Amino acid sequence: MPNIILINPSPNAQATGLNESSVWPPVGLASIAAVLVAQGYATCLIDNNLERMSVDEVLERTPKDALLIGVSLNSFAYDSVRKLCELFWTKRPGTVVVLGGPLPSVAPELVLDNFACNGVVRGEGEESLLHLVRNIVARRPLFEGVSGAAWKDQATGTLCANPVKRITDLDALPFPAYHLLPPLSRYKSRSRKRPIAPLVTSRGCAHGCSFCSKDIFQRKVTFHSPHSVLSQIDWLIKEFGVRQLDILDDNFAMDRKRMEAILDGIIERGYNLAINLNVGIRSEGLDENIFQKMKKAGVFKVAFGIESADPGVLELCNKKLNIAVLSRAIAMARRMGFIVYGFFIIGLPGETEEAFRRTMRFAKDVKLDIANFCLAVPFVGTELYRQVERNGKFLVDTRRDLNQGFYSGAVFFEYPGFTKEDILRRYKAAYKHFYTPWKQLVQLSKMRSVSELLWYMETGFLVLRNMVFASAKSK
Repeated sequence: MPNIILINPSPNAQATGLNESSVWPPVGLASIAAVLVAQGYATCLIDNNLERMSVDEVLERTPKDALLIGVSLNSFAYDSVRKLCELFWTKRPGTVVVLGGPLPSVAPELVLDNFACNGVVRGEGEESLLHLVRNIVARRPLFEGVSGAAWKDQATGTLCANPVKRITDLDALPFPAYHLLPPLSRYKSRSRKRPIAPLVTSRGCAHGCSFCSKDIFQRKVTFHSPHSVLSQIDWLIKEFGVRQLDILDDNFAMDRKRMEAILDGIIERGYNLAINLNVGIRSEGLDENIFQKMKKAGVFKVAFGIESADPGVLELCNKKLNIAVLSRAIAMARRMGFIVYGFFIIGLPGETEEAFRRTMRFAKDVKLDIANFCLAVPFVGTELYRQVERNGKFLVDTRRDLNQGFYSGAVFFEYPGFTKEDILRRYKAAYKHFYTPWKQLVQLSKMRSVSELLWYMETGFLVLRNMVFASAKSK
């Protein structure tokens, strides 16, 4: 019987505007579980983001004598996790309940004030959860020496917090415990081959964009070595029959020498994989030679985090982007037959009508296959949040109970120079003017599998549904 339960929660029941067409296994929780299993602790991993059970059904899967229940928490699961914690607190009184993930990491006091739990863990969880479990077993003070732990002093109610210690040797971690999850075949993204497995080859981000939090990782990046990455790929293929890799970290192309070593290793193995560079990579350092290696390794899609093509908007959000270099990289990628994505954010500070039109002209001129337009969300802990606090007006409390996602048609704030109505109009216009009927036909012609076609149709339906929601909100 497992005595440690790790839970990836479902989003809030009323949440709209989330990307439901792509669902990956919870890599972070699976990595934590792997560390605990390697040390002999019976561990259960519940992915309710996939299974969508009720809180009562989740409770039924947690044994009454569990030592620890750990729940990952992001802003979109605020309400569902709060209900879960209340249930655990009353129905599992002898069990330690801790929260980790994005929201506890950047706003521990907010979480401790609003959730029934013993405490939170900020930052990476592998070593912290192991230390915490050992404290429970040895009957030591619960959070003694636990990296990143934060809790309320029972006598005074004051916040107590341990410093966060980064994991510097990612290669020393065991591979994620995917055997504790539902079959990989149940997860989905834009797939040319199945089953798919996510691959995270680094942690952190060296850049300072205002819409991402830097409170924990402090712009410091840690990497898995090429040998470690290739060993994990070998293991995924051997143990799970994986045929497609979705690379989910922003830093895959950051160190060219490392990236080439990984690509060369995949090519030498002759695995005939499909590889999806799913998140936005940087365009610096990309040339025809590296694109050729990507092609040989099986990469079929590349994505770039662009956000805006307007220099003023890029400066205000501290996005260091050379538009000329990016344009050349996109042109090369298209010429060599890759599916090319661009990620854009509508409604960032400084976005004027001209800035918006400049971004739309860029998206069309470089002939992106897919342009992903999302609305700016000022998450707590980000510089964007602080910018809105100083100079703007919140329309949605993004600290808690966030029921609307990037694609919901909800405008989260107003800023000098634009109103809610301006942003909704631009958001609808972006999709309407980019996705012409001809563009849709061209994209359909690039589908290479039934699952890829089904993904495209589901994504299109979600975009259309969100446009209807956006229209309703604007009335």
